[in-house]
Amino acid sequence: MLTAQSMVSGGVMAQEPDPNFFIFLGIGQSNMQGKGGIESQNTNNTPSFMKKAWARYFKMVVVDSDASKVGTWVTAKPPIVRPDTGLGVTDYFGRTLVKGLDEKYNIGVLVVAVDGCSVRAFSKDKSVCSSYLNDSQTGSWVTGAAAQYGNYPYGKLVEMAKTAQKSGVIKGIIYHQGETDVTNASESQGNAWLASVYELYSNLIKDLDLSMDSVPFIAGEPLRQEAGGVCYSAISWVDKIPDYFRQQSGKDIAYVASSEGLSGMDEYHFSSDGYRTIGKRYGDIMLPILLEQIAANATLIPSDVKDDDIYDLLGRRLDAPQKGINIINGKQVVIR
Repeated sequence: MLTAQSMVSGGVMAQEPDPNFFIFLGIGQSNMQGKGGIESQNTNNTPSFMKKAWARYFKMVVVDSDASKVGTWVTAKPPIVRPDTGLGVTDYFGRTLVKGLDEKYNIGVLVVAVDGCSVRAFSKDKSVCSSYLNDSQTGSWVTGAAAQYGNYPYGKLVEMAKTAQKSGVIKGIIYHQGETDVTNASESQGNAWLASVYELYSNLIKDLDLSMDSVPFIAGEPLRQEAGGVCYSAISWVDKIPDYFRQQSGKDIAYVASSEGLSGMDEYHFSSDGYRTIGKRYGDIMLPILLEQIAANATLIPSDVKDDDIYDLLGRRLDAPQKGINIINGKQVVIR
């Protein structure tokens, strides 16, 4: 078990935030929380994810009966979100990034999720959150999960994220929510939800002293009708998130992970295989963004750039250009 202040990087205990420890925040309702059965392939070594890979993938403990564990980093084996949850979106999201990045990079996930909740459960305005949780129409499954975050999920997320920032750098936010708010939603309801999702993102950017330019937002579609999903009408609103974020910020900072072809375990939740696949889809969106950021930063790494200094997208020095994208004398060059 690692404290946030003592993240391991290359076998050395770091006293300052490790720029090579990439942290991702997960937010949402039950599919982000995870309802899939945890199988041996999800926790044991496999040919594609062996001991060396597990050593680079961490989860922050947010809820635990042992208070001394809260705010620490442990190996990101499921359940990731809470002891009472299952396989979810973040499991294979993080694995995809670990497998796609150079071994010098570690990945950490920090998730706050609440079964069946409205986006109002994540309001920064505590009175809005409390009003929603105390509403007689709000289900016990919502209030029970929210209670584990002190009945203020946004506050718990920010608290834990600030702790996480002592270890590394927040690189993105992944989101899976909307079934409760925009299933069969009217235009006004849908637009209000989009505004609330963007407000959540922008509040986190401000409160965690982040930049929209370097912290993308990825939302995921709910289970589709052909897989037995009953919240499929919410997909049309989830798919509007990138355009809405662009309109509000003037930046291309939001993306959507498709649920096409995924199987379900019931009418609301993905199967374990579905979680593995959609998690990978989130990762496949995030990975090239990270590689592009690394490539941009790589131009700043050499302090004594000389003629024909060549690096790959991971910032590794090369003896000669390779096929693909190279950083040569501080500029991106494509070798075909």
